[in-house]
Amino acid sequence: MRIISQDGALDVPYNDYQLFVIGAKYDAKVARIYCQNSYAPSVKIAEYSTNAKALKAMEMLRKVYENNVFYHCTASSKRFEEVQRILSEEQFRKATTEYLQFPQDDEIEV
Repeated sequence: MRIISQDGALDVPYNDYQLFVIGAKYDAKVARIYCQNSYAPSVKIAEYSTNAKALKAMEMLRKVYENNVFYHCTASSKRFEEVQRILSEEQFRKATTEYLQFPQDDEIEV
C-alpha cells in the first residue's frame, strides 16, 4: 500500500515508514503528520488545524490499510467472488484501494 502526501509531492510505501502526529500543543497553530524510516529524516506529509483532524486522518489511514489487508487475504480465495457480490460498488472500491492520499484540512469533519 502507498501513502501520498496532502500535496501529492511525496509517495511512500506504508510498510517501510513510521507515521506520527506532532500535535498543536507543541505548535500552537497546527497539527502535523510526519513520516520517517531508519534511512531518512522525518518529512511532513500533512498539516491540519487541530489535533482532532490529524488523528482523524491517521484513523482514515488505518481503515484503508485494514481494507487493503482484507482485500489481499480474500482475493486469493474462492470466496472472493462472494465477497464482491455482497459489497456495494463503493465498498468494494474502498476495500481494494492500494493507496491513501491525506485529505486537505477542510475535507475532514470531526
